[in-house]
Amino acid sequence: MICALSILITSGRAEYGTILLYHRFGDDRYPTTSVSLEDFERQMSYLKEKGYRVVPLSRLVDMVREGTIPPKTVAITIDDGYGTTMKAFAVLKRFGYPFTVFLYMEAVGRYPDFLTEEDLKELTAYGKVEFENHSYSHRAFGLMKDPSAFLEDLERSERRFQELFGRRPRFYALPFGYYNRRIIDILKRRGYTAVFTQDPGNVGSHTELHRIPRQAIVGSWSRMENFRKKLEREPLPLKELLPDYGFLRRNPPERVGALLLFPERYTDCRVYVTELGWKIAKREGALVFRDGVPFLKRKWNRIGVKCRNRETGRWAESFWMVAR
Repeated sequence: MICALSILITSGRAEYGTILLYHRFGDDRYPTTSVSLEDFERQMSYLKEKGYRVVPLSRLVDMVREGTIPPKTVAITIDDGYGTTMKAFAVLKRFGYPFTVFLYMEAVGRYPDFLTEEDLKELTAYGKVEFENHSYSHRAFGLMKDPSAFLEDLERSERRFQELFGRRPRFYALPFGYYNRRIIDILKRRGYTAVFTQDPGNVGSHTELHRIPRQAIVGSWSRMENFRKKLEREPLPLKELLPDYGFLRRNPPERVGALLLFPERYTDCRVYVTELGWKIAKREGALVFRDGVPFLKRKWNRIGVKCRNRETGRWAESFWMVAR
């Protein structure tokens, strides 16, 4: 069961922030993980024109912990540390925006197409870049039942991070966004302040610090229409996930859905499973669900619940990952 923290509500609206997730910039070789430089510049201009407050990721984490997130708060993150990050840097520097780079530690400073150590020095000199951990070897650890490989990789990534920056990382971005409960527990014990997924969604004061969603701006989802939609989705506060995140205890699950933390605020709910798509949810009080789910064949699925906020008219949503 997931116990939700208190959430700030103003006129029925959950105050929330958005964490944008990018990978590559202007790289036509990888269209599914890249954003065009033209779209990226339009997005950064949109944030400025519409009065969004772009803050360091560490500050947004503090806001989640404190339970107070001002409207229109945004943090920008970049995963892996590809060389095209320097193209984005030219744009971000012009706007004066802070951002965070989660580094694939084996590749940075060593492999072609990745940031060099000189690049890291230039980014550091900007004074508004936070570097954090994205694993050593970037493997699909979240799909492995035995966590020993993950723990070994984590230790290697931390040693390399210490060599480059003279400190331990505070945050961890999960490779491919995959996770399970054992991995999350290891990262907690290891002292990580926050862990970041690739589950779509925005963050509120109820968000779990060790399973923070981000809005991926990649491929077809990097177009301006989708960018605006992602900024406008409220987080949906949940009290219990059905089934819980991580490895499935039974397949097929008896029910797929969640208990809403504030059921009186939401209507018109739907439930999503990656291999099945969206379906209008059944409802029993705070419980929204779909039953009759078949055996899930994929190695992993993302489950989502979205409902419409009665007062604001906006969609609110929450997603989590399950694995076979």
